[in-house]
Amino acid sequence: ATLLSRLQRGTLVLENYELLKAFPGIETHEARVTIPIFPNDQDIDRLSNTVDRWIDQHGDIHGYIIESHGFYTWGGSVDEALRHLEALEFLFDIESRLHGAI
Repeated sequence: ATLLSRLQRGTLVLENYELLKAFPGIETHEARVTIPIFPNDQDIDRLSNTVDRWIDQHGDIHGYIIESHGFYTWGGSVDEALRHLEALEFLFDIESRLHGAI
């Protein structure tokens, strides 16, 4: 995720991956998930407000990336959060390879 945040700006689109079904509400590989990438900000309140505004404007998300920092995801349980973490790590690795970064 940190590497991708240096290659992409604004958002990262994940689509047509079978693994997207790891996220609630996705039942087919013919899905599109947008992962926002936010500029790193040492002012945590301002960063939090930026993330909240993005969610208010675009709807629920499965995770987000902080530029040059890493990514955040969550779930309704520890098991669900771990499933999301593992899915995003794998998908970010694939995307990094597709962009020639690895």
